[in-house]
Amino acid sequence: MNQKLWNNKVNKFDKPVVVEFWAKWCGPCKMMAPGLEQVRSEFKGKVDLIRIDADSESKLMQELKIYSIPTILIYHQGTLITRKTGAMGIDQLRKLFMMAEVGQKSTIGMKSTDRIIRVAAGTVFIAAAFFTGYTIPLLLLGGIVLFSAVYDRCPIWKFVSSRISGLLHQTKPKLNSE
Repeated sequence: MNQKLWNNKVNKFDKPVVVEFWAKWCGPCKMMAPGLEQVRSEFKGKVDLIRIDADSESKLMQELKIYSIPTILIYHQGTLITRKTGAMGIDQLRKLFMMAEVGQKSTIGMKSTDRIIRVAAGTVFIAAAFFTGYTIPLLLLGGIVLFSAVYDRCPIWKFVSSRISGLLHQTKPKLNSE
């Protein structure tokens, strides 16, 4: 995709644009595709979706600093407002499209200082496990605290948690009593 085509499709477009970088061989991309298509149809006429094959657009990926797929970029009035990497469930995709529609920037995870504090605390618990008799509990606690510092960036966690959330929030069919 050359710069002129990119400008016409993204920078000068009158509607918000969701750009997905994907590949045929990418498992998470394949899992996310049906949800992405469903959300695309829900927002038809309000938000446009451009799907770009990463294998055929390596130069564009370098220019945009995209290092893994799937990656979604959201542009509103030609300005990048959100960048998300990793597989997402339909609820997360719907939220992204809603944010794109109104031009709302995404809050991307927690603050760096919060991450550093959690990593430090987790490391202290793990270190304490080696110097005390409470090895297993402290190792588990340290692992949980360390994971809490990065879970919001873990694409597998995002996908699995959105699937579980979707299953839990499904309405149960009503029984007809005649």
